[in-house]
Amino acid sequence: MHAPLVAATPNARYVEFFPDDQVLNFRRLIDRQLAFKNGDLILHQTPGLGFRFDEKAVKKYALNKAQPWNLIR
Repeated sequence: MHAPLVAATPNARYVEFFPDDQVLNFRRLIDRQLAFKNGDLILHQTPGLGFRFDEKAVKKYALNKAQPWNLIR
């Protein structure tokens, strides 16, 4: 989500990027990932953030009242 913001900010030079989902589960919640080539992130050329939330994944990882901290892997 921060990559388009960093790209649009003249004094921002770096964005933290994890190429897999081992650190951040956020990658599991979206339907499209950024491309990575020669140390550069390739931004989407579509308006907005360039992804949509995967509703099935969001539901899978959402908190529920019965087991609010149940980790699903």
